[in-house]
Amino acid sequence: MEIKIPANKPFFPETQRAEISQEISNILAGGRLTQGPWIKKFEQAFAEYTGTKYAIAVNSGTAALEILLRFFDVREREVIIPTNTFLSTANAVIFAGGKPVLADISPQTLCIDPDGIQQKMTTQTKGVIIVHIAGLICPQIDEIRDLCAEKGLFLIEDAAHAPGASIDSLKAGALADGGAFSFYPTKPMTTGEGGMITTDSSECDHFARSVRCHGIAIGEETNQNKNLLVRLGYNWRMSELQAVAGYFQLNNLDEALSQRNQIADVYARELKDIPGVFLFDTPENIRHSYYKFPVALDEKISRRKVVEVLKKEYGIQAGSIYWPPCHLQPFYKNHFRYKMGDYPVAEDILSRTIALPIFPEMKEEDVLLIRDALSEILKDFNRVAAASAISK
Repeated sequence: MEIKIPANKPFFPETQRAEISQEISNILAGGRLTQGPWIKKFEQAFAEYTGTKYAIAVNSGTAALEILLRFFDVREREVIIPTNTFLSTANAVIFAGGKPVLADISPQTLCIDPDGIQQKMTTQTKGVIIVHIAGLICPQIDEIRDLCAEKGLFLIEDAAHAPGASIDSLKAGALADGGAFSFYPTKPMTTGEGGMITTDSSECDHFARSVRCHGIAIGEETNQNKNLLVRLGYNWRMSELQAVAGYFQLNNLDEALSQRNQIADVYARELKDIPGVFLFDTPENIRHSYYKFPVALDEKISRRKVVEVLKKEYGIQAGSIYWPPCHLQPFYKNHFRYKMGDYPVAEDILSRTIALPIFPEMKEEDVLLIRDALSEILKDFNRVAAASAISK
């Protein structure tokens, strides 16, 4: 069936599209498509928004992570990350020369469990990456930050899902030693492809600006020669065209998150009484960015089947966050010898979690349609379960 309600949709209001188009036209006419004034303008606005001293634009969230990991020099050291994350989090550790060590998660938040971090610490541990899953800032971040400070470890926020999210009025990206954002098209704000690093460290800012441009000399290192290569880097630059889109998306982010939260409130109201569906609570001191809207299903219900029927019979696109988790991905199973049973909490809750559609332009009637479809699908599972219980 044709998709009637997609899982995600970029939010570009008509007036914003017109402004972006005009500025892009100006850039094309001027001819400076990279390393121009819009990058600086976007970076300054993003740093001000997040409450950090520095923001460095790059071409992906993965690049943002790898640059931070290179700054902290994880070569031949271990970095603890949650098994529940997109593979780029773990891959970035490997590309930076380190070893990703996976930890289990909390079933209430889907974020990394502080106890899981402690269990995985060794003398080789260099740092920790927390992931704000689905746009929920890890509620135990204060505990994790204190633990890292006590052990002399760096802490990075993978805030790919969480631009604009906050805890106790402090924004994602300003809660650790560095933050990494993704602006992929499905994210709460987008530049098509792109990412951003946030930090309060002038050393990290200096390093990141050099490494994103092949490792060229920056600032005092130039000695009047900007072509000096002082470290090994890549072309991780963001273009001027992307920066224009990002600047206007940032200006509209609070409105977009407000609309996402309104849709989330409707979901919470309409799904709370459906048998077999369990909602994840958001603490009152957290503003969720709702990159996705996760719900857990009863263990007797097939997550895969529910997602399949929603799409085929109702035209509703749903997904996961994330299944399979990192340790059950073929590469990580083969390379690090992970297996089923290694992370029981993640295996249980993630195998039962689906991500329902959520984006700013959704209407209440869309949520009602999803509610009715989900209710009908689950009735079949509940009837089978009831019949099975009676037969016993």
